[in-house]
Amino acid sequence: MVADASGALYVLDYQRAEGSDHATVAIRRVAADGAVTTVASGLEDGHGQPAILLNGCLALCRSRPPSLTVLELGLKLACPRLSAPPPPPAPTGPPPRTLAVDLAALLEGRAEGSSDVTIVVGDRRFHAHRLILSARADYFSSRLSPDKFADGSAAELSLPDADADAFELLLRYIYTGAADIPPVLAPAVAVLADRLLLPLLCADAQAAVLAGVVAESVAESMLWAERLEEAFSGLLSSLKAWYLEHFEEVHEAAPASLERLSAESPRLMVELHLATHRHKRQRTA
Repeated sequence: MVADASGALYVLDYQRAEGSDHATVAIRRVAADGAVTTVASGLEDGHGQPAILLNGCLALCRSRPPSLTVLELGLKLACPRLSAPPPPPAPTGPPPRTLAVDLAALLEGRAEGSSDVTIVVGDRRFHAHRLILSARADYFSSRLSPDKFADGSAAELSLPDADADAFELLLRYIYTGAADIPPVLAPAVAVLADRLLLPLLCADAQAAVLAGVVAESVAESMLWAERLEEAFSGLLSSLKAWYLEHFEEVHEAAPASLERLSAESPRLMVELHLATHRHKRQRTA
């Protein structure tokens, strides 16, 4: 027997007349509600292995003599229902060890007594490992070298004019290769990453600055990026483009920021003014 898309079964019913050596085959349809109807009858004995074809026909095979009987019934093929694979078993035991996890453990002081250098940033002290700092950051590779700096082998080094929260995030990046940069900290991280020669982190931080810009902050962000010059020229261009797309919103929400922009960087204000007029003409055209 075989089932169609409605759930009905097609059953072969073999019938032998009294006193006859030969049987005939009838095809019965058993609906989902149990109703039975005859689809075909009087087929020769030996038919079997019913199958519904893609074109809706019902095919029957016969072995002696070899033959194929096809009935045009307009059936719909039942698609198998694929069940979702079972969820993987819950992991047992401690989480797998990875390089990033192990190095983060070093940074967090779980291997007590392993640090061999302390970086002082403001009023905070960060215990670190000279080998990791030198291998991961060109700045520290040079700064911790006694051949280049007289205090390169000192147990404690100071990093003046740096943001301690930004350095904490930067240090985690050095150890683990990843950093979640909150928008409020992104400018400080970008500046410090540029200073300590970490270009990938600097690029990520600049992207976080751009992602967090709003009408009230875009003018201040442009002034900040302009002061930082070459390393932040790409970000400044992106901020200008953002301003041109939102200049009406900026004029309505933060006119005071534009006054400050005009006072602190007249050249930039003129550049934006001319670009705004060009942008308006392009949109009108």
